[in-house]
Amino acid sequence: MNSISKELERILEDYAPIVKEGQQVLIGLLDGTVQLEKGQEGEAPVQIRVSPLDEQLQITIDALFHGM
Repeated sequence: MNSISKELERILEDYAPIVKEGQQVLIGLLDGTVQLEKGQEGEAPVQIRVSPLDEQLQITIDALFHGM
């Protein structure tokens, strides 16, 4: 894949400053996760790792944050 989707571009614009400060960002998807972390010297400033889940998540925001 040689291009970045508009959605990924927006995620990088929103979270890259946080990641460059040394924080990791984990974004949950219905069928996986996207992890953003600071790159090491000689790497891109933000490393992107995608991890698929074995099954698709079906959960509402209310159920996710219930009890907090």
